[in-house]
Amino acid sequence: MSNKIDESNYICLSAILRAKEARLLSMERMERMLSKSSYADACRVAADAGWPDMSEMGVDGINAVLDARRTEEFADIRDMIPDKALLPLVCLQYDCHNAKVLVKSGGDTSRSASLFSAAGCYTVEELQEVYDNEESGGALPDGFAEAIHEAKRSLARTGNPQLADYLLDRAYFAELLKTAQLAEKPFLETYVRSHIDKVNLRSLLRTLDMGRRGDLLANALIEGGDVGLEQISDPTLTKEDIARLYAVTIFADAAEAPDMTSFEKAADNAEKEYISGGSLIPYGPEVVLEYAAALENEIVSLRIILTGKRMGIGEETLRERLRESYV
Repeated sequence: MSNKIDESNYICLSAILRAKEARLLSMERMERMLSKSSYADACRVAADAGWPDMSEMGVDGINAVLDARRTEEFADIRDMIPDKALLPLVCLQYDCHNAKVLVKSGGDTSRSASLFSAAGCYTVEELQEVYDNEESGGALPDGFAEAIHEAKRSLARTGNPQLADYLLDRAYFAELLKTAQLAEKPFLETYVRSHIDKVNLRSLLRTLDMGRRGDLLANALIEGGDVGLEQISDPTLTKEDIARLYAVTIFADAAEAPDMTSFEKAADNAEKEYISGGSLIPYGPEVVLEYAAALENEIVSLRIILTGKRMGIGEETLRERLRESYV
């Protein structure tokens, strides 16, 4: 059964999000922040763009402000989006993060309270209900709920938290792909498949020189990308082989990046270019996805700049880490 979308239901929400998007930090304003000689001066530029004054805050304070903005904006999206079935495309990533924290804390939310995000589709209490009761999936999608149970059992059996993370990642991407396919929106499905390609490419590059690469790849790779697992699961692939396989994707430049820092920036910018294609669509779920990505990009950029300035990191080093702006 499909969840075919009626784009006309998104006219009002799309107009609201387009207006919000226009107020996000531009690349020009971020460059001004980078060029400021002091942390306080950089904070003033952000304040001029509508952010709270963070000039007296340390790193924890900065992170709290950024997380609060994300929580507020995603709460609005959850309330206003006409098709609740599409919410996994926007915010299930934060539920996946919370599930990982929950599993690694042994179900004790008090031990890791500061690590949870409130931007997910589900509350931490809903996740814990599933964690505590192996017979229940609660309000969560069946596949994602079962992945929490499997991750819990895996960690108890192996003591390896990375294996638990891989189980949750697979379930997360499976749910994203199912959601996009049911919506019958090619833009959304292509986005999910490209995101899977990015994750798999990261795993390939990270394990390139590792002696246990075969084992690591078998656990880390995700099904559903445009570059099939049968093409990339060979542990003998060279950097040149990987670049050739990804030359037909939006991550061609990222596959040739000289190091992981360069890869992350190139891959994020490539994904940004694809999502920005939604700006040509006047209204619809594509606008929601684009705004959510643009907001996350702004938060990441502010974190890079402000925490970097606060810690005395140089302008050029910060610029190398900065992603392109959506506005």
